[in-house]
Amino acid sequence: MDISYHSYATQAIVVEHLVLASCGILTIVKITLIRLHRDNLLKNLRNAASDWTYITEQDHRQVMFRYTNLGRSVCFFQMGSSYFVIIPLIVGPLLSSATLFSSENVTSIANSEKEIRAMELPQEMICPFDNQIVCYGIYILQSIQLIGTATGNVGSDVFLFGVSMHLCGQLEVLGLELLRFHEGREHSYWKRTKMVTLIERHCLLLNLAKDIVDILDGILIAQLILHASLICLIGIQLIVSLANSEYVFVTRSISAFNIAMIQLFLYSYIGETLSSKTQAISRAIYLSRWYDLPTNVVRDMYFIIARANVPVRIRVGKFYIMDLNTFKNILKVSVSYFSVLKIMLVQ
Repeated sequence: MDISYHSYATQAIVVEHLVLASCGILTIVKITLIRLHRDNLLKNLRNAASDWTYITEQDHRQVMFRYTNLGRSVCFFQMGSSYFVIIPLIVGPLLSSATLFSSENVTSIANSEKEIRAMELPQEMICPFDNQIVCYGIYILQSIQLIGTATGNVGSDVFLFGVSMHLCGQLEVLGLELLRFHEGREHSYWKRTKMVTLIERHCLLLNLAKDIVDILDGILIAQLILHASLICLIGIQLIVSLANSEYVFVTRSISAFNIAMIQLFLYSYIGETLSSKTQAISRAIYLSRWYDLPTNVVRDMYFIIARANVPVRIRVGKFYIMDLNTFKNILKVSVSYFSVLKIMLVQ
């Protein structure tokens, strides 16, 4: 609407519209995939509720609290950063409208009609209609769209991050139990029974991890494709804004780029942590006093080590591993792109 009805739309504003459209598409994809995999997510949430109910050991709960606090801190930071970006878009038009309709500026009916026509809207556009009620209706709609996009996009990331961090905490708790398995003087029968319980727990955690990986697979395909276009658009906006000395757009572009990179970093961190925690179980068994255990229990440990040596990895499209090394490569490519783009546009 803004590009079609007005000739004043600058390149920075056009890029801003495309960025918002890409974020909206990504939000719809994430919410849809989460909805389609709701049963698998419910398994993880029920397991988390059960863990907080029945795990009473102090050191185990400290591990759980550490991962929970990490998820909470990421949630507050990411949601606060996203709202920090969109709140000026929502509040700015109100302040501008209050200035336009002040008694000092309104001198005649004709001027008032022009000011109504020139009402600004949150999504970097001017209301194309003369009716003030319609303009305020569009303002409310766009404000809801911006809040919904920020909440759905970033909120989906921090939700999945929190669920994944709890699972990583349970894998670490399982490693602690295996590391201290030799403690206690139970009969060999009870040792075997306890080991069977831990094996079942290990299988349960691996199945829950597989459910999360299946959810993240589809999300990361859309995330990487749309983030590639977002990085291109943000780079164009940043270079053009710097050339035109539009420092508001520069600040907004840098903030949007940081949020996009942090989103990718969260998924990379999930993949790295899941992989390391599943592999750490085999090391925990090796460091335990397994040589003091009955032979049938040690034989069971062999199978746990063999399974733990095949780590759980998050793959994009079943072939591209998402971990911290992948994030490093994406960041390097993005910076190189900005450098090339600056040379092209400045010249």
